[in-house]
Amino acid sequence: MKFVKILLFSTITLSVVNCAELFQSKKKKDNMDALLAALLVAPNCGVSAVSDSAGKGTRYQFTGCSGDVTTTLRAFGFTANGVSFAGGLQGSNNSSTILTNASSLSESGNDSKAGIEITYIMNQSDSTIDALIQSTPSFTGPGVHLSPTVAKWLDSATAADFVTTPSTPWTSSVGVPKTVCLEVHKENSKGHIFGWSIPCNLANRSAYEFEEEDATITAGITDGRIGLKINKAVIQSITIYSTKLGLNNSIQ
Repeated sequence: MKFVKILLFSTITLSVVNCAELFQSKKKKDNMDALLAALLVAPNCGVSAVSDSAGKGTRYQFTGCSGDVTTTLRAFGFTANGVSFAGGLQGSNNSSTILTNASSLSESGNDSKAGIEITYIMNQSDSTIDALIQSTPSFTGPGVHLSPTVAKWLDSATAADFVTTPSTPWTSSVGVPKTVCLEVHKENSKGHIFGWSIPCNLANRSAYEFEEEDATITAGITDGRIGLKINKAVIQSITIYSTKLGLNNSIQ
C-alpha cells in the first residue's frame, strides 16, 4: 500500500511539472506571437524584402518601433546594447550598439563581400556612427566611420581618411535624415572598402564616391556580421544586401 501511495504521489508530481513546463512554453510562444503580431501592424517597424536596381536584400525599419528594444531586435535577428526607440534606434555613445546574430555576407569564401544601406540622423555636430561590415561579435574588422559631413574607413575602432578615392564632404546630417551605401570586400586578406553618400539604388555602382583599396585590418577579416556603434545618433533603417553592390574592382 505504501508503495502504491509513493507511485501515485510521483505520478501526480510529474504531471504537475509537465503542466508547468507546458504552460511556460506556451507563455513564451504566446509572448513571441504577440510581439510578431504587434510588429506586423506597427507602421514603419518591421522587416521587409528589398529588390531594386542595387540588388536584393532585407530592410529593417525602426522609425515606428516602440516598447522593449531588446526583445524586438532579437526578433529581427540583432543583439542590442544601450539603445532605445525614439524615432528609430537612438544611441548615446560608442557603447550603444547593434550586431547581427549571424553572418550577413552577400558572398562567402576567401573573397567574401557584404553591403549595407543606412538611413540615419546625427543629433549633434560631434555625433558619429561606426558601421562594421564583416565584423566579429567584439566589433573588430573593416568598416566605415560616419560623421555629420564625411566618411572615413575603419580598422576596427581606428578611423583613417580614404586615400584611393577621397570622400567629398556633404551637407551636414545634423537633425536631418541621411542615407549612405557601403560595401566591404575581402581581397587577399585585406579590405576593399568603398561607398556612396546616397541610397544604393541611386549610386553609380561602377564608380565609387569614396574607396580604400588594400586596407590592412589588424585583426584580419574573420567573420561576416554587421555591427553599428551609434554615438548621439538615430538609425532609422538598415538594409543588408544579399547581392553584391560594387561592380568595379577598383578606381585608379
